[in-house]
Amino acid sequence: MNCGAVLAPNWLGDAVMCLPALAALRRATPETDWTVLARTAVAPVFTLARLGMAVEALPPPRSLRLPRLRPRPRQVVIFPNSFHAALLACRLGARRRIGYARDHRGWLLHPSLPPPAPGSLPGHESFYYLELLRRAGFLKKLPPEPRPVALHPEAAAVARWRERLGPQTQIALHIGATFGTAKRWLPERFAELAGALAERGASVLLVGGPGERDLAREVRMLAPHPELLKNLAGETSLAELVALLAAVDLLVANDSGPMHLAGAVGTPVVALFGSTNERETYPLTQPGKLRLLKAPGVACSPCKLRECPIDHRCMTRISVSTVLAAIEELVCIASRRA
Repeated sequence: MNCGAVLAPNWLGDAVMCLPALAALRRATPETDWTVLARTAVAPVFTLARLGMAVEALPPPRSLRLPRLRPRPRQVVIFPNSFHAALLACRLGARRRIGYARDHRGWLLHPSLPPPAPGSLPGHESFYYLELLRRAGFLKKLPPEPRPVALHPEAAAVARWRERLGPQTQIALHIGATFGTAKRWLPERFAELAGALAERGASVLLVGGPGERDLAREVRMLAPHPELLKNLAGETSLAELVALLAAVDLLVANDSGPMHLAGAVGTPVVALFGSTNERETYPLTQPGKLRLLKAPGVACSPCKLRECPIDHRCMTRISVSTVLAAIEELVCIASRRA
């Protein structure tokens, strides 16, 4: 049996952005049984993508245990750039260990592939993973544009959310971003936006992970009518969050994992970009379901810093009225009042 493994990215957004490469790998190697090895935090993404690949959760980073793969994989595709990922591929016993020669790990790889030169690939981050497959010989050429790969939450779970949330237009807000505060629109702006949406008859809910509970609580308390906001941050598993995002009418988010999840389930997204490059990490979604917002005339953006060293102008110059107008382009709120 021809078996292979893929070491998946560790961050939620990167996990979604590597899906076009995984789908291309599956199409190019129908004779190979692939297993995606992913951290527990992101493993549900690959299950919900329904790629025809097995999915196994990796042991914790400091664990000496190995995933139980039988038979042993002949080859491992390594998407993370870390030395640890290449070492793990060696420990799995694969003779072919495919990855970019980064983080001083080239001697652990076979073949060791040079990373793409800056500016040599089309803009979106998904091409970084596709190019690895091309250099390894799995693909003859890169596609002209990345193909979105849909996530498929359980239909019953989506229906339960819709019943729970009610008949009003449902607008979700993801107010966090794991990388740092430089990627975040201001809490008081989210609160003002929530108030404006509630005045228009929409139901507003806050979503996010356990580490974003306090930030969501702050936004809720800053809102004009906090009792009208549903705070679900930290209250859902990843699979439940995907189902929730499939049930709502629209998501407003910073450049973050939930932004990519919403795009992958086909929910319209208004994405706020500041310190990061919107051409590289926009969510892959269906045509007409995305609005990218970026403050004009900010020369220092994208800086890709975790914290803004000056006045956070790339985010403060995005107004509530601008975001509200983008929402109304995608969802007709006024005509759908309860």
